[in-house]
Amino acid sequence: MTGMKLDDRIGAVASAAVDYPWLGDLRAENILRWVALELGELLREAEPAEYGRQHCFAQPLTPILHVVGGNTPHAALQSLIRGIIVGARNRMKLPQGGLPEVDEFSLRLPSALRPELAVQLDPGWAQDAEAVVVYGSDETVREFSQRLLPAQRLLAHGHKISFGLIWGSLEQGLVDGAARDVFVFDQLGCLSPQFYYVAGDSEGFASLLARRLEELCLATPVTRRGQEIAAALRGCREEWKFRAATEPGIVVWESAGTLDWVVIHDPAAVPAANPLHRTIFVKPMPSELGSALAPIRHQISTVGLHPVSLESVRQAIRLGAQRVCRIGQMQNPPLTWHHDGWPTLASLVRYVDIEGLG
Repeated sequence: MTGMKLDDRIGAVASAAVDYPWLGDLRAENILRWVALELGELLREAEPAEYGRQHCFAQPLTPILHVVGGNTPHAALQSLIRGIIVGARNRMKLPQGGLPEVDEFSLRLPSALRPELAVQLDPGWAQDAEAVVVYGSDETVREFSQRLLPAQRLLAHGHKISFGLIWGSLEQGLVDGAARDVFVFDQLGCLSPQFYYVAGDSEGFASLLARRLEELCLATPVTRRGQEIAAALRGCREEWKFRAATEPGIVVWESAGTLDWVVIHDPAAVPAANPLHRTIFVKPMPSELGSALAPIRHQISTVGLHPVSLESVRQAIRLGAQRVCRIGQMQNPPLTWHHDGWPTLASLVRYVDIEGLG
């Protein structure tokens, strides 16, 4: 336990997050609303809250070990903030290159709330943890799941795939939103779309999307790609340009002289392997969406929709979506979202039921 009361922890997080708008609207009143939605008054330390015909406290699982990847700092800081709010001590295993944003954010916190950070995992951290939150590949998740005891809680965020479903008119606002969802975080987040299914003129949409991605990249140039990433992106381009020369319906648009972005129109229904880094596939809407997406059903995260209607939402849920939103908002989940379908705060506590009290 941190020793700080809930209101003080919330105030500290809100203050530290002021210069991180990409984390969402972390004002104190919004955090309080989030806590109330998931846990009611159960985190309050003064006295147990009524719960049915008994009383209940929510106690943090502590310490929490957060194992985070290097894709984006977003997930790492979100995970840390959740641990702070419930009142846990937090330890974070960072990727080998570190995450400067996590270091900077931690220094903005009161010393009692600062996490322990390391790029090399101390074996004792995994043994002592009451909860382990893992972000990474399925192999990383599997490795940690084999280390833990049944009494330890594992919250695993492995490989996920997000995509968009587009019906109706292809207005400029839709194109802008679709391009922005691909552009943000260099397409490396679990919420980043890897492909769009389009009913109607899919090739026309791909052309418009390519033009808008080019505009975004010219306004905000991409940082230099590492050799391994660059090789993967060049290989992807060469493969699909060769296929475009021989297979009907395949068209490739690419950034001239750079590896900033690629748009690939592919008439095949089944999703293709994607090296990310602003590589986006556009496909005609399959007549049997469920069959086309069956191979990735258990990896689906966010489904972006145009338009958002009760019918399109139900379609996305049937396909296996964990989150459904408007295209253009795929990278902006609300504070209260359920990451991978779980309550993000309530998953980090244990409930203590109290019977016979007053």
